[in-house]
Amino acid sequence: MSTNTDDGKYSARRIHHTLGGTTAFFHGYSIDELLLFVSVAFVTLVGAAVVPAAFTIPVIGFGLMLGIVLAVLHKVKPSYLWLTEWIAARLGWAVKNKEYTHGEDDSDVRYLTRVGRVYPHALERTDGALVGAVKIEPANMALEDDEAWAKAVRSLSEFVNATIDFPVKFYITSRDVDQDDVVRNHQHRLGDADVRSRPVLRRLLEEFIARNTDANGDVDSERTTVREYYVITAVRDSDVEQFDETGDSVLAYLADVRVLGRVFSRFESDGLTEPERERLKEEELESRLAHLRRGASSLYRCSVSSVDAYELARVTTEYWTGHTETYGDITDAIGTFPVVTHGISENVPSDPHPDDIVDTMDDSKNRKSGARSVRHNEGSTEDDEESGEDSEWKVGLDDLDGESEPSEADDKTEIATEEHLDDPSTIHQSVIAPSTVDWETTYAIINDETYVRTFWVEQFPEEPPDGMFERLLLETDLQTDISIHLDPFDSQSAEDMMAEWISDLKVNQHDSNSLKAEDLQEDIDRGKFMRSLVRQNKASFYRGGIFIRLSAESKQELDNETTRLRSIVKDAPANSTLKVANRWQEKGLATVSPLGRNELGRDRMSTMTNQAVGAMFPFSSNYMMMDEGVEYGYHGHNGSPVRINPWELETGHSELVVGMPGAGKTFGAIMRHLRMMKRQQETMLVMIDPVGGFEGIADALNAKTITVGGDTRLNPLEIRESPRELLEAKDGTSPLSAKKDEVLAVLENFLTAREIDLGTETGVLSYVIDEVYRQAGVVEDDISTHTPENSPTMADVHRVLADIAENPDEHNIAASESARERAAQYADELAIAFQPFREGGAYENLSKRSEIDILEGDNKVVYIDLGQIEGTASGIDRQTFLMQLLLSTVYQQAKKTDKNVELAIDEAHYLFEDQANLDFLETAFRHQRHAGLRMVLLSQTAQEFYETDQAEKILSMCPIKVFHKLPDLDEETADKIGLTREQRQFVRGADAGKEELGYSQGLVRVEEHGTYPLHVVADDFEKRVIDYAPDDRAIIENAINDVPEELVEFERFVESEAQGNALQNRFGLTDETVAQLAQHDITAEDVVDAVVSKTLKEERTPVARPDGGESMDDEPTESTLDEEDAI
Repeated sequence: MSTNTDDGKYSARRIHHTLGGTTAFFHGYSIDELLLFVSVAFVTLVGAAVVPAAFTIPVIGFGLMLGIVLAVLHKVKPSYLWLTEWIAARLGWAVKNKEYTHGEDDSDVRYLTRVGRVYPHALERTDGALVGAVKIEPANMALEDDEAWAKAVRSLSEFVNATIDFPVKFYITSRDVDQDDVVRNHQHRLGDADVRSRPVLRRLLEEFIARNTDANGDVDSERTTVREYYVITAVRDSDVEQFDETGDSVLAYLADVRVLGRVFSRFESDGLTEPERERLKEEELESRLAHLRRGASSLYRCSVSSVDAYELARVTTEYWTGHTETYGDITDAIGTFPVVTHGISENVPSDPHPDDIVDTMDDSKNRKSGARSVRHNEGSTEDDEESGEDSEWKVGLDDLDGESEPSEADDKTEIATEEHLDDPSTIHQSVIAPSTVDWETTYAIINDETYVRTFWVEQFPEEPPDGMFERLLLETDLQTDISIHLDPFDSQSAEDMMAEWISDLKVNQHDSNSLKAEDLQEDIDRGKFMRSLVRQNKASFYRGGIFIRLSAESKQELDNETTRLRSIVKDAPANSTLKVANRWQEKGLATVSPLGRNELGRDRMSTMTNQAVGAMFPFSSNYMMMDEGVEYGYHGHNGSPVRINPWELETGHSELVVGMPGAGKTFGAIMRHLRMMKRQQETMLVMIDPVGGFEGIADALNAKTITVGGDTRLNPLEIRESPRELLEAKDGTSPLSAKKDEVLAVLENFLTAREIDLGTETGVLSYVIDEVYRQAGVVEDDISTHTPENSPTMADVHRVLADIAENPDEHNIAASESARERAAQYADELAIAFQPFREGGAYENLSKRSEIDILEGDNKVVYIDLGQIEGTASGIDRQTFLMQLLLSTVYQQAKKTDKNVELAIDEAHYLFEDQANLDFLETAFRHQRHAGLRMVLLSQTAQEFYETDQAEKILSMCPIKVFHKLPDLDEETADKIGLTREQRQFVRGADAGKEELGYSQGLVRVEEHGTYPLHVVADDFEKRVIDYAPDDRAIIENAINDVPEELVEFERFVESEAQGNALQNRFGLTDETVAQLAQHDITAEDVVDAVVSKTLKEERTPVARPDGGESMDDEPTESTLDEEDAI
């Protein structure tokens, strides 16, 4: 049901501080305050009457003086407290124990947590309430526009209106998350063969590990503060009293009367037994949690999950101790406890896993209610043998639960056991509670190391804006825990409250001047509007309050952070006022805590509509930290690392990177390639480089270098066996048909580049392609025939074209004689057009079998250099044509390899300029997941990728898009990308990569996850590798300037390794030759002499090709066999 109830004149989004709370009954005095004065007067009169006459006047004088003192105190007390509250706070502080410590006889620190006991299904509070929770995975609202925020606010207001008819709290906490798993992954990578063979990569790993381990070699990684969001509810005894048959009795009514109720409650009979009460509370709690799970699933871009008692205990423990706990630690600490679950404990082991509990609960729904049982896990012999800290908490069930039936053998030890074992509540409280708490008037010190201060929001804006606490939630540097308490009014109470308020306004209006009367009339009309919404069930009212705990490591830091917190809450968009819980720090801590109820009183809350609650929308600060992910940078708003694992995305793996020259596009892409190699052992990196942007990293990582020029053999018709996943893909396209379409696209692209447009000749060319595969023995349904050896070549295409021209009647290409004659003419024309593929032609190298086996062998980094192709306009066409051929080759070979292949293509916009290319690209992108292929496309602008519908369709299969600075991004392209107004402004004004900044900015969009502002930052060692270029002079400059010696040494190391790799991979020099050259400063003349010497030797003795390829001529020759032997 929609709750968009604004009628244009009045808004339903309202917060009223005094409505529904304690009101000033007489001249600014509340009922409690008047009762205090009346009590003083009554006691004074009674005392004067009963004391001897000599004391009458002193008693009256004392009473008058006390009344005057109370009146003065009423004037000087804080305006936000009632006199009774202020006096109670000061008296309570005067007698309060200022130091809580752990001890056998000291229960204050244990009671502080308000934890009664931890059950498998819930936590019990000290007041008997059962507490449960659900967890919310928040939406990513970074750089979202007003429309998105309006949807988010509306979803929360509808959720609150439709679901929350019982007290709940939204609990938001800060938690430190380490990257220990990342460090361990890097440690394991050091032992892999590909790392051992690449000294630069190994050194990068070693430097990262050194920064994240201590002197003993133990992992000590950097920590990141993240937000966690929970919706928590508690079921009290009073919540199940409706099931008590005596609940409608006269005594029950009188027991609810203020003051007098305490007297009559003593005579009220309890109609429910304790087991029945506990069972009803459990059922009510589960019902509420189910409602919350269903309702919260509709929150904008949020997801919801269940929280078991172990997880809730962990969250509570972290709140009170200030230390990050793990799930396993808290379960071990709580250990083996009695599963007193009133009918659901059968078949649950003594230290149950939450899944076991849930399964057992489902199986036991038909059990007789009220049964209370304890089951001892007799088979758990391993637990009996455990020692150490964990075993401290592993105690037997029979020792803990007094309701178990002891055996005769247990009788002898029962008394001794009771003497040294605490009850379960004491154990659980001890696990969760801090060791010490020292109290000051405005703050507390937990465990002698954490300084905490609690606040409440005293004054809200009357009409709160969308995302009013967004700034506070994004400030993860502030260690804050936030509790938003919501206590709903039922419909009738809300109507009565509004009616009384309207009546009071009318009375005030009658006694006011004309100007104020007009303002009051406005309030009256608004009140009538709100009351009508309540009566129509379009709005609901809540008593809501926001309570905050701030933590710091010192008193000075706490004071500084308090000033900062006040400023954030006071400024827009919150526009609110904070108050410190003076002398109420214990109540404040309990109120903010996950389990705590509001102990600061309802007057610390305000009355608000569900629309006002929606405006708070706290579930807005998401994080992107995927398991096994590569770090793309840091979140521009909350500073958390953005880790993305492309191989785990459901819609594909590929990535588009765009940015103006100098914006950090290439720097960021190379950084991510490095980190992928550092982290992913099963990933292979292939770089297609037409402009030399990847040359430095290729040399540094000892890449297998393939220089594509006029003599590099590539077979455009080569086909390879497809994996079974691709064969089972239900897209209606077979691998052979897809390959034929790809060949047709390649040849059309070749002709288009020479301004030859195909018309009806396309039919002849399609027939020729079908025929050469048929004659080569490549069969549609027999994938064993899909091999490079079976594949036809362009020489076969020429042969079939010649045969059609000479013998058209022998080919089933047309029915009529005239059509066959025309086909023969087309065949002649195509043979002429494809002349460059003949022997001696410009593309002779493309008419033979491929000599490039890119993905074979152990080399996991491959660099394909297109730089030797001329840079003229025709050269660019030639580069585009070869880029498509290489992409086709990699795609065919990726289908066969068992590795994931990351293919980086610089200047990728060239591939999107021809329609023929787009057809192939669409096929490649559609099958990327099955082929284990990830394409990373780099370009300087985004417009080229959105000029046609097919290009947009291809980009839609690219789930990761990274936008660096694009100052000329036009509105039409931004609309097609789907950028919000804030996002396109961010991209246009993003900071480019500059040395003085230390980072570049970008915007990364991840399909099904959201869009994140990004700070791209490389560490000092990664930066040296990324910035390395052959003949780099930065080492000399850094040696002169103030650069740490370890970084200068590392640059020398990178240069030395890269030069050696280049001499081997580019010029084919042997290890011995490279070692000899490395003994002194290498000059260009030295390299020329070495290469000439090598060439002369090759003229005398046949050797293998420099790029490691193998001759694939049709007939092996003696020279070929000699080369194979040499290999």
